[in-house]
Amino acid sequence: MVSRRQSKTVPAACMLLYPLFLFSACRKALPDNVIPIAEATGSTLTMESLLKESKDALFDICDFGAKDHGDPLANTIAINKAIEAAQSAGGGTVIVPEGDYSTYTIHLRSDVNFRIEENGVIRAAVPDHQTESANYDEPEVNHFAGLQDHGHTYFANSLFYANGQKNILIYGNGMVDGSQFDDSGNRIRVLSSNDPAFPEKRSDPGHDGTWFGNKGFALVNCENVMMDGISIRNGGHFAVIAEGVTNFLVNDLTVDTNRDALNIDCCLDVTVRNSRFNSLTDDAIVLKSSYGAGRFMPVHNVVIEDCIVSGYDAGSVLDGTFTTEKLVAADLCGPTGRIKCGTESTCGYDTILIRRCHFERSRGFALEAVDGSPLHDVIMTDCTMENISSSPIFIRVGDRGRFPVTGHSADETLYLQGDVRLDHPEWILPNQKGYPFYPVTRYTPSYNKNHSVSVDGITSFSVVDPMNPAAVNETNLIREDGSAFLYRYDAVQKTYVKDTQQKIDQTDEARYANASGAAQLASVYNIEISNLTVKDADPRYPILLAGLVDSRIRNVKLTNIDVQFRGGLSLKEAVEQRQAGTWWVYEQDDAEPLVQNVPWLVNPFFTKAEGLLPRVRYDKDEDVWKEDPYNVPELPFEYPEPSFLGILPAYGFYARHTEGLVMEGVRFSFLQEDGRPAIVLDDTVDTVLHDVLADSAEDCPELVHVTNHYKRHTGMEYLPEEPYFTTGNSGLKADGLKSEEVVIDCPAPGTPADQLYPDIKLPLPENGYTYEIPTEDYPLPLTVFRPFFRNLHSQTITAGETVSFTVEARNPANGVPFFQEAPETSNLSDADGLVFGTETLPEGAHFDAETRLFTFTPEKPGTYPITFTLDDGIIPVRRTITFTAEPGTR
Repeated sequence: MVSRRQSKTVPAACMLLYPLFLFSACRKALPDNVIPIAEATGSTLTMESLLKESKDALFDICDFGAKDHGDPLANTIAINKAIEAAQSAGGGTVIVPEGDYSTYTIHLRSDVNFRIEENGVIRAAVPDHQTESANYDEPEVNHFAGLQDHGHTYFANSLFYANGQKNILIYGNGMVDGSQFDDSGNRIRVLSSNDPAFPEKRSDPGHDGTWFGNKGFALVNCENVMMDGISIRNGGHFAVIAEGVTNFLVNDLTVDTNRDALNIDCCLDVTVRNSRFNSLTDDAIVLKSSYGAGRFMPVHNVVIEDCIVSGYDAGSVLDGTFTTEKLVAADLCGPTGRIKCGTESTCGYDTILIRRCHFERSRGFALEAVDGSPLHDVIMTDCTMENISSSPIFIRVGDRGRFPVTGHSADETLYLQGDVRLDHPEWILPNQKGYPFYPVTRYTPSYNKNHSVSVDGITSFSVVDPMNPAAVNETNLIREDGSAFLYRYDAVQKTYVKDTQQKIDQTDEARYANASGAAQLASVYNIEISNLTVKDADPRYPILLAGLVDSRIRNVKLTNIDVQFRGGLSLKEAVEQRQAGTWWVYEQDDAEPLVQNVPWLVNPFFTKAEGLLPRVRYDKDEDVWKEDPYNVPELPFEYPEPSFLGILPAYGFYARHTEGLVMEGVRFSFLQEDGRPAIVLDDTVDTVLHDVLADSAEDCPELVHVTNHYKRHTGMEYLPEEPYFTTGNSGLKADGLKSEEVVIDCPAPGTPADQLYPDIKLPLPENGYTYEIPTEDYPLPLTVFRPFFRNLHSQTITAGETVSFTVEARNPANGVPFFQEAPETSNLSDADGLVFGTETLPEGAHFDAETRLFTFTPEKPGTYPITFTLDDGIIPVRRTITFTAEPGTR
């Protein structure tokens, strides 16, 4: 039950307790909505402007000593000599002819093109650590290590590397392959998905003594670069990373890889078009704005058009099989393979256009600003999505705060303790010449999330210690005569001095644990998404707009959007936040079988700490626990993945902390009835819902709007005695929707008790809370992971001849429960409980549902689409393949 009463107000005096420097920064007005939103134009490059194909400008690598299946080190030397010769000649084109050429790092140079001919392969060579030079280039020194993920920091250890070069065309019909086959015929990924270890100091190279290749192409601080036509397989951590590149054009690429396909980091004037990117374990096309290029450079003016992104098994797109054996990525969410802005967002993004793109077996479109800079002016239009494994649209403002801040110390130790941050000290820059200065402008608390709990006795996790929730950072305080003061940065002396204007009460000291150089919270505004169709979306993750209490998502317009979810969940899942999963054996890309853990409800990889607690409240008067599914925790510091808030109380659309949201011509539907409302609005201003239609269960509202009497300012959620205030929905216009108001009358689960709300308990068995159904008996929500066909793909056959095979399938619901011992890798789950069938067989085709035997003898040439079906009694699964019958030789 939820209570409903009039909103209460917070005395103005309470607001004065919030630090004025933070409150004013957070509340600074964002730019007014500009219609139309700035539209990107992208790159100005053309292939004709870069081509160098005159006879005297061609340099064949074999003329310099490269050999098909030759020695990798000799090939490396030969290829780089060819590039040097082309540059010395005033520019030219290096040719890779038909053949297979293993090599280490290839250095791309200004005015030199690189053409890989059809059936030509540049293959990543296995390092020989016994031979000093038989390895990829040593990861370079980057003084800004730690300000971004390791893969965005070091680039030299790549298969292709260019730094500070310009006017380069990489093209052809050949392939770059980051894998080899071992003696047993298993594919090994030479270009690693991982990164070398962090160095001890910022002035050290990016490794701990050993390293390896982990990127296909690394283009750093380059200008006028085009990639056209080639295919890339198994590209390592990044198949292509463009870091600080200006004027970059990608056309007609096929990338089928094991982690990120295309990273566009801090780039200007970019176009990506007519390409396919497949990456189950990471993003397909991702825009990032890290500090990896060594300068503050926002992403600006990017066009992505007419592309397909997907998350099929690695290698299966290039093979034409499109297999789906692997169920989840390494982060335990479903296949990735999406278009995303984030997570690296230190420098910000603006003016981005995505149009006519198709998402397939992937996560949805993601916009993430979490590091103190803005993301704005983004247009997405005329796109389609199918089999979507997370929120079809995810827009997040967070406060992870990965932004440089200058410390007290000049020490270059990367993880130096005892400075201006307790958490993530790697974000602190030395206070010395040679480094830019980012003085402290803002602070956030550091919470002691070390209190281990278990709701079901099987899984455990840590939450804020209720007795000692926050830590004090003495480095940020000056104590004199019983008083405490903050520091301020003196730009003349280039050091921190006592700020006599910033005297700190003892009760407020925990506010100042982590310093940031970003004066404001991150922000997102001016987003327009239109003409989008989504089919077969994961029932756990609605469209999600998650702003912050102190930084609303502003001016988002969603028009002409149709979203179909699989459904099948209820508010009970949104209350309990269960960890239920199975072990799953899979094989892909000619590699040995592996085992992975598959979460069917909450994913503890991203849903952390208080997010894993059941959403219930303790009623002291009745001494009972009551369901409170709309009391969703804020979690501003957590990694911004759509699953980070767990199971939400809306199946279709959840928006919190927004302003100027408009939805027009939007429809939400489900394949199986879902017991949650379609739309939940929590703390929104001036929302307009016009011509919005939604499926709904009987007696379930289509729209719920939430009033919450127990909100705190961003990052201050768990500080004792921090004043609460009320949030609600103002200016809401929602025509034709059956609506209901829900009032939250207690802090979010996991908030430590204090004098302002003393009746808080953690919902645990020792406090009287237990699940009605034990985890070991809990039924899997069968709409989450669906059965699928194996080895069923389009093929070319001969007219008059018979093709015959047994149709295979797998059912994820037959996986071994996660609380049991993991199965052997030889144990592939079978298809128990599935009914096989076909639809509209052509003449000459026959399928026996009992034996699963399919035969087909086409009498004449032609194209024959055939749809196979699986039925588990929940939602039928269909797969259509095409047989292309060619004339016989008779």
